[in-house]
Amino acid sequence: MITLYGIKTCGSVKKAITLLDKHSIPFTFIDLKTHSLDKALIASWIEKKGIQIVLNTKGTTYKNLKKEGVITESTLATLEHQITLLSQYPLLLKRPIIIYNDMLVIGYDKEAIIALLQAYQNQTF
Repeated sequence: MITLYGIKTCGSVKKAITLLDKHSIPFTFIDLKTHSLDKALIASWIEKKGIQIVLNTKGTTYKNLKKEGVITESTLATLEHQITLLSQYPLLLKRPIIIYNDMLVIGYDKEAIIALLQAYQNQTF
């Protein structure tokens, strides 16, 4: 099963959902506004893709937390600090996050999402 993490109002998430629906791909949607994430899951994303990909530095949440002094060099200095920050503020995650088996797509990357969909469609039942 494909899992998509995001928020319903995010334009990139809407585009990803449209792409999945267009190809009639079933998926589970996890709303980052209403679900807390396991720290081990966040850690696996950071370890696989790096904090530069996982952290959404363009969003309002990031800008506000930086202005308030919540996000500093020290809060991003270690993996442990990064995980804590992202688990406390899941809207700091770049969206959408799409997972299928060991495949992980973070951010709207149409080609990567299509590759993930093709892997899903080629699975053996």
